[in-house]
Amino acid sequence: MGPDAGLQTLRETTVRRGRARAVILFLSLVVFGAIGASATAATPKPFLRFGVLPLESPVQLARMFIPLTAGMAKALHRRVEFVTAPNFRVYMSRVRRHEYDILYLNPLLFRRAEPYGYRAIARVAKEPFVGIVVVRKASPLHRLAPGLVRKRLAIGFPDPQAYAATVMVRRYLKSIGFDVARDFKVRYFGSQNSVLLAVASGLVDLGGTWPPALRAVSPSVRSELRVIARTPPQPQMAIAVSETMPRKDRQLLRNYLLSLIRVPGGKRVLRALHFPYGFAAASNATYSRVRP
Repeated sequence: MGPDAGLQTLRETTVRRGRARAVILFLSLVVFGAIGASATAATPKPFLRFGVLPLESPVQLARMFIPLTAGMAKALHRRVEFVTAPNFRVYMSRVRRHEYDILYLNPLLFRRAEPYGYRAIARVAKEPFVGIVVVRKASPLHRLAPGLVRKRLAIGFPDPQAYAATVMVRRYLKSIGFDVARDFKVRYFGSQNSVLLAVASGLVDLGGTWPPALRAVSPSVRSELRVIARTPPQPQMAIAVSETMPRKDRQLLRNYLLSLIRVPGGKRVLRALHFPYGFAAASNATYSRVRP
């Protein structure tokens, strides 16, 4: 290759990389809500915002929830935008400011959103909502008990407010005799997927997560892990809407969610979400037992 051809190749590579960076930046702004937030500050919203709790990376959440978002828009005959947040704290601050019209969030955070005017309309169906503890396949740990676990092992969690993976797992560990702060070295990784990768790579000895995250992780990572404990179940993840949404739209949205398990194209949406049983009806009373 001559010098001119080499220079042209370098220029083309630089342009492609610049375009890729621009696409990633735009996706990040849309996903984290920066574009939508600035647009809605000056004018009334011509669309609904579907705020998804940041359980996974933005790219992974987009793969999971954009098909569902498209279906919601079709059911409501109205534009719906998928957005998430950098972390649970920012997500809940946006919930309190009513920046989201539709929510996907865990039972604990739904109870915290409830006073701000959100109503549960559906929940993930059938599968028990549990936290699980995973270790590497080669780990000597096969069950958890204070006398069997070496002191100060490293344990990973996604976020302090992750209900199944963190709150429920920590409560379970306490119930069987552990003082988590004293007996483990606790690390937070920001997402469920990051916890699973940390366990598989040996960065931590064990991790708190939940079954859908384990199903969604790449097969090469999943094959390196095994489950050694499950928490008692709680009510499943909620879909909630602002109480300002008209009753007719709430019913349309609920009907769409409940129909996914049986309508053409619904199974594709559910496969993307890793929800094999679809959605079931829910109300605020469904979550009354959850301690906020």
